[in-house]
Amino acid sequence: MKHHALRVTTVAAILLLLTGCSSYEGMEAFHREATSEDELPPEIKLGPEGDPSRDNFRLLSEHEGVKYYAGESDNFLTACLVVFPEDKPTQWIASCSQGVTGQREILTATGPDGSTTKLVTTGFDTKGLEAAGWRKIHENVLVGS
Repeated sequence: MKHHALRVTTVAAILLLLTGCSSYEGMEAFHREATSEDELPPEIKLGPEGDPSRDNFRLLSEHEGVKYYAGESDNFLTACLVVFPEDKPTQWIASCSQGVTGQREILTATGPDGSTTKLVTTGFDTKGLEAAGWRKIHENVLVGS
């Protein structure tokens, strides 16, 4: 009987550890309520599926005249990046990725001018990307040179 109880306890502990390691709670920016600054500019047109919806975007950073927004679906499995150059509002870009889990690079988007931006999950170790020349402008955003 002792061995059975030990085995059940061990299995339960392993399951708890596995679920704790694999649960992804989204980017930290989404742990706060949206403000008026988080509203996407009216020029930004999202796809018809609307996941994430316009209400599920947050302004992450403003850097050198460019606004960087991220959006997440309610279940955190889809994430989007919107790059909006304020001086060239028609050259905005948006890119989305599905199946987001854990700490990782979510997507890389390239603008019409050749600029590149990476969106990463909160807590992702970006040291390798930074050593390769990417500049971290926000916990979740890196820009290429």
